[in-house]
Amino acid sequence: MSTKRFAALCAALLTGALMISGCKDTAPSGPTPGLGSLAVTNYVAVGNSITAGYQSNGWFESAQKYSFPNLIAQQLNASGASLSFVQPLWSDPGTPIPGTTIPSRYLILSMAGPIIGPDLTATQGVPENLSYAAPYNNLGVPGALLYDFLNAKDASTCAAAVFAQSPNPLFTTTLRGLGTQLEQARALHPSLATFWLGNNDILGYAASGGATTSTPSVLFAGLYNASLDSLRAALGTSATIVVANIPDVTAIPFFKTIPSQGLVLSAAQAAALNTATGGAFNFVAGVNGFLAYTGVGTSGTVKKLTSSDFVLLTCPQDSLTKAGWGSLKPIPGQYVLDADEVAFAHSQVAAYNGTIAAVAASHNAILVDINALLNQIAASGYVATGGTLLTSAYVSGGIFSLDGVHPTDKGQGIIANAFILAINQKLGASIPYVDVNSLPGIPAPLTKYNIGGKPVPYVSPDFFKYAQMQLW
Repeated sequence: MSTKRFAALCAALLTGALMISGCKDTAPSGPTPGLGSLAVTNYVAVGNSITAGYQSNGWFESAQKYSFPNLIAQQLNASGASLSFVQPLWSDPGTPIPGTTIPSRYLILSMAGPIIGPDLTATQGVPENLSYAAPYNNLGVPGALLYDFLNAKDASTCAAAVFAQSPNPLFTTTLRGLGTQLEQARALHPSLATFWLGNNDILGYAASGGATTSTPSVLFAGLYNASLDSLRAALGTSATIVVANIPDVTAIPFFKTIPSQGLVLSAAQAAALNTATGGAFNFVAGVNGFLAYTGVGTSGTVKKLTSSDFVLLTCPQDSLTKAGWGSLKPIPGQYVLDADEVAFAHSQVAAYNGTIAAVAASHNAILVDINALLNQIAASGYVATGGTLLTSAYVSGGIFSLDGVHPTDKGQGIIANAFILAINQKLGASIPYVDVNSLPGIPAPLTKYNIGGKPVPYVSPDFFKYAQMQLW
């Protein structure tokens, strides 16, 4: 029985915003580049994997140089600052799959499909500047939670180790025994700091299909208040602090690529399924929702998915197309974020962002509304220099990398421009925006395989087999 036609996935991959409005890559209003009332003698960025420049499930130098903080530093220098911005670089091909020497980074492995996944024949990169004497200016650590800002000094003291017994070695290679993110930021005496934490406090829950816990909103509020209190006290009242809020986690390709209603049946197949399931799910000829468990694994009840449910990119495509998952074999719950879990994730993000807005205002911090930006991009795309339309579609959209979670170099440029816009508007600066269209994109050979002029990837069964995904 054919449980899913690849055309259905293609349609989802190619779904992108076609209206050209809203988000654009344009020059600032000032007559010449300038810093306005912004005094910049040193700049520090605090955050997680997006801040660090992590993409396609790996951390590697050729992407790190396009991290949004590094792009901001370049634009500040173009406006009259004289900054040295140091990052904890990993040589290409970057960080390893935990417990191996194989790079975790995803590539387009084969044009026969094409197939996307880790290169199992390659050898990991290495940290390049561990001996740098001072703290790094980019203190973003892939996988960091809000808790870690005040508490984590190495792999053994990060939240993952303390609460889940799973040490994150990237804390050790980034922080290098020089103190917490807060302590290292204080040591650099920055006049400008960007602070973007909290994404992983809810993304871990969503990306596991609700199998893990999120940070309770009350605890999040306490941690965020303590973090901004400490950062403001460390940097002084004259320093500029710019914070960003939490995106809608379900707006990214990780949740939007595989259609929840991708079960395509003939009349005979629908009748056979109705007989086999006692008519409980009302299968019809044409498009139907997949069947999935509501609990973790194969626990809980079985439901027929609707457009309000999301099948995660981790769900093995071969199991959908060849092994009968989604019909007589319901999809295990860890591969689905169902409507109730989606509602919970949305409520948590709303609560987190209410806290961030209130705390930012009380600490005289500039707020960047990344949530609104990504929702706007999901609706209408982003128009880069020259009229190039970028969207949030998986691979073909150009904004999200091959893991479906982290931005590409172009996506990093869009984020940098959101921070620059907020600074320009608040401080009367004329910092030029990043030319997003000039930044590298996903490798061009993929365009050999397309439908309607758009590239269509095939995600291999091994796509996530070796993955220990670092979250935002």
